This record gives sequence, C-alpha cells and structure tokens, in this order.
Amino acid sequence: MRINIETAELQAFIAVARQSSFRAAAEGLFITAPALSRRIENLERALQERLFDRTTRRVSLTPAGELFLVHAQAVMEELELAVKSVEQGMAHRREHVTVACVPSVANNLLPLVLKPYARTHANVRVRIIDESAADVLESVRKGEADFGVNFIGAQEAEIDFEELTRERYLAVMPSHHPLAAQSTLHWKSLAGEKLVSVSSSSGNRSLIDNAFSRVPQRPVIQYETNHVAGAISLVAAGLGVALLPELAIRNAPYKGIVARPVTSPVLSRAMGLITLKGRVLKPAAATLAQALREAMASKPRK
Repeated sequence: MRINIETAELQAFIAVARQSSFRAAAEGLFITAPALSRRIENLERALQERLFDRTTRRVSLTPAGELFLVHAQAVMEELELAVKSVEQGMAHRREHVTVACVPSVANNLLPLVLKPYARTHANVRVRIIDESAADVLESVRKGEADFGVNFIGAQEAEIDFEELTRERYLAVMPSHHPLAAQSTLHWKSLAGEKLVSVSSSSGNRSLIDNAFSRVPQRPVIQYETNHVAGAISLVAAGLGVALLPELAIRNAPYKGIVARPVTSPVLSRAMGLITLKGRVLKPAAATLAQALREAMASKPRK
C-alpha cells in the first residue's frame, strides 16, 4: 500500500485536534483557513476516513480520528527526533583538510602552524601530502588536496598561485669548511667544490643548474639525493657543500653546519599558495591557509 500523506497534512490534523477549531489551528500554523481545510480533506481522502465531526459550534474527532491521532503524533515526534539527530551528527562530524606541500614546508613550517591550529580546530583531521613540487602540483590539480604550498604552479592555466614569500638559496657546508669564514659567497667561489645535490628531477635542481650555467667553471656534483633531508645529512658528515632553500635548513637537527648567502646573482624561488582556479576553500581549510600566510609573512630571515 502506497502512503501518500505529507507532513504538512499531519501537522494540520494534529493542530485541529488540539485546538478543536479550524480557525485557531490555521492561525497557529500561519496559513489561511481554506488552506487548512484542503490539507484535512487531502488527508481524509488518502485515509478514506472522516477524521472530524464538524458543527457550527465545535469540532471533534471521530473514532477513526482518535485512533489516527495517536499514530500521527508518534510519527511527528519520531521525525523531529530524526532531524535533530542528523543535525547534531553533522555538527559533530569530523572535518577533513588535506594540504599538499614540499618537504621543507612540511618539516619546518607546518608543525609551527598546526600546533595553534589544533587548539582551535580540535575536531579537524589534517592530512599532509609532503612530496616533490611536481607531486604537490598534481595533488592540487586532481583535487586530492584542498590547497598546496609550492614553488611551481604560477604558469599553470588551471591553478591560482598566490605568492607568499621569496626564499633565498644558501650554500650549506660544514662549519670547518674554508668558505665558512666568508659572510657571503659568489657562485664562482663554489667552482671546484664537491657538491651535494638533490636529484635532477627536482624543481630545486633545475633552478640551481640554471644559475651554474652562467659560471665558467661548474662545481662537481659528487653526491645526489632525492630529498633535501638526505643532502643535509651528507653535508653534516663533511662530504661536501649543498645549495638549499633557506626554509629547508631552518631548525635542521644537525650540529656543525653553517649556511651562507650566495650572491652575483642572488638565487631565490617564489613560494606560494596554490589552489584550483576558482575553488572556494571550506572554512577549516581557509583558516589553515590563512595561518600559513601569516607564518610565511613573519618567517625569520637567515
């Protein structure tokens, strides 16, 4: 049996039963008396039963109406409870934010940002995709990440790139290295040095190779790693000099290494917030993105 009864009709029926008056029930529901009458008529037609006895003086329930009132009230109470349960469940459901970023951001900036963020967003689950610049860009492009922090993407048509800071590259070396005595270095002073470099597939590597293309004598790449953390470890072991972005060596857990700016020319990269063009971040993601903006703007300089 198909039940063709609307909740508005049940509300009208219960209101008339309680008020024993069509006019009072209509006023309580903020509808006209004819509209209320139509709802009752539709309900009686669906049930094929008369629910009210009407006289000029009073309105009373028929036996069928008395029986139906018990069930109608139960249905409306259960419906109200169901709606409240869903609303409460949605309010307490854990939110998810996914941020993609290069490892230097994940290691040296995100922890500082996430600590206060967790205090105000304890119910938000944060997933971090800490991968290469190319992978970060792809995560945002595919919609796997709400947003990314990256140094590539500005030239992509479907990506909005918001520059947050410009980050210098520094020469990182053991503290006992002869070049450590200088406050700044020229690119030509690195000629003949054994370099520790990130792999040729890295976005960092392409910037460094381009800078060295202007130097008559290029240094020798003696060691190559996939990640910046590996390069720092080799430098700390005294195996060579590495050219790394300044954020990558902030808070580096190694003793006995120093970093010196390289000039003529200064090499830097634009670090920015990337999102799919036109995408509006949900509130939890927008708050985290703003916290990263503020952290980038106030980051100390080496």
